[in-house]
Amino acid sequence: MTVSEVAPCDSPDPWKVVVDDVSVAGTAGKREPFVEHVSFTAPAGEVTLVATDPGIPQVALALALGGRVQLRGGRVAAGGASDAAQLQRRTRLVDVADVTAPEEAFRVRAVVQEELALAERPASRAAVAAFLDEHALADAGARPWGRLPAAVRTSLLLELGALHPHVRVLVLAGPERHGGDPAPWLETCHRLAATGLAVLVLTTAASVAALSTLDVAPAASKEPLP
Repeated sequence: MTVSEVAPCDSPDPWKVVVDDVSVAGTAGKREPFVEHVSFTAPAGEVTLVATDPGIPQVALALALGGRVQLRGGRVAAGGASDAAQLQRRTRLVDVADVTAPEEAFRVRAVVQEELALAERPASRAAVAAFLDEHALADAGARPWGRLPAAVRTSLLLELGALHPHVRVLVLAGPERHGGDPAPWLETCHRLAATGLAVLVLTTAASVAALSTLDVAPAASKEPLP
């Protein structure tokens, strides 16, 4: 597990994420920026924990990493590309509040169906049922999304995000807001990173400290990314 640092990483890594002195402006009339002077590197094949203030700063940084907001200053690059179109193509924002987080009242099967469709995968009723069965949730399809345990929801969204055919970077924002045991979704992060993805977790400084103490080894991974 890698905790974010300001010092750059010089090792060869075609899908390394580099965040260099990034600032994101606040809304009109707000003097202070949402994000200011953030720098870190996130190697492919690793989980990188990034300490951010909760709420809007986490959302703003996630949007910056995904090329979905104009920067006030600095640069974000993934695999050497820093243009917005490539960042959007290669980065999947996972469970970002008010952006990609599912409504808790939605049915589980509806959330899975939408995510499969976004990932350009079959999203028929049969495909959804097969996905849920594969994850031991065959009887959960009609349940409200918010009734699933927090760790299960987060892990499912990570796995669904990793199905996107062009994605090489997963950005999970604010998982601590759901509570619960973080170990299951952290294991999922490690397993997906082991396929070659760069996995970034934007969370509070206290959560970074707590997550860094967990002994979570990646499980057997799927086939590595091309």
